[in-house]
Amino acid sequence: MENKEADLKIKNLHKSFGKNKVLNGINFELKDGERVVILGPSGSGKSTFLRCINWMEEPTAGEIYFNGTLITEKNIRKMRRNIGMVFQHFNLINNLTVMENLLLAPMKLKVLTHEAAEKRAKELLRHIGLLNKAEAYPASLSGGQKQRIAIIRAMMLNPEVLLFDEPTSALDPEAIGDVLDLIRELAGQGMTIMIVTHEMGFAREIATRIVFIDKGRIIEEGEPKEFFTHPQTDRVKEFLKKVL
Repeated sequence: MENKEADLKIKNLHKSFGKNKVLNGINFELKDGERVVILGPSGSGKSTFLRCINWMEEPTAGEIYFNGTLITEKNIRKMRRNIGMVFQHFNLINNLTVMENLLLAPMKLKVLTHEAAEKRAKELLRHIGLLNKAEAYPASLSGGQKQRIAIIRAMMLNPEVLLFDEPTSALDPEAIGDVLDLIRELAGQGMTIMIVTHEMGFAREIATRIVFIDKGRIIEEGEPKEFFTHPQTDRVKEFLKKVL
C-alpha cells in the first residue's frame, strides 16, 4: 500500500536557551495514523521537541511543516487547531469550571458555536464518565480526572495530531491506568499520536515507531519489537538495561 503524505515534517530543528543547546538538528517525519513514542533520558530534549512542534517554544532554527505548510508565528494559531497537546501537569485553568475549560479554545478560535461546543463537551465528558464534573473546578478533581479532562479538551477541536508530554508522570499509580486506557482508545480509532513517556510496557504496546533522543539528537528509531529486543546503538542498550 502506498504511504500517505507525511502530516508533519521537521527539518534541522534547533532550540537553545541562552548558551544551552537543547535540540541539535532534528530531522523527523510523522505520517498519518502513526503512533510515535519518544524515549530518552531526562534532560535529553524530548519535551522541548514536542513544545517546538506546537510552537509553545519557538525554534531557534529549522523548519516545521504541517500538511505541507511551513509553521510560522503568523499561522501558528490556525495550525494549533489541528495539533492538540496534552501536558504533564494538565494545564487546566483553576478559576474556570471543567465546562468553561473545555469551551475556551473553540470559543476563542471561533470554530464552533457556543451551542455546538457545549454539546461536544458534554458528549466527551459523558464518554469518559465525568459529565457530573462539568460544573466542578479543577481543584476538586483527582489527578487522573484532571488529565482525562485535559485529553478531551485537546479533542474539542478534532485535531489531526495529538501530542502527549509525559501524560502519566504526575499521576498516582491507580490513576495511570485510566489515562492510558483513554490514549489506547484514541490510538485504536486511528488518531495520529506523538507521546513522550516513561511507561515502557505501554510504549511497546501502543507505538508503531519508537524514537530515542539523547542530547538533543535522534540517536535511534525503529519498530517497537526491533527497538526493544535488538537495539542498534550502545547508548540505547545502556538505556534499556536501566529501565527494563
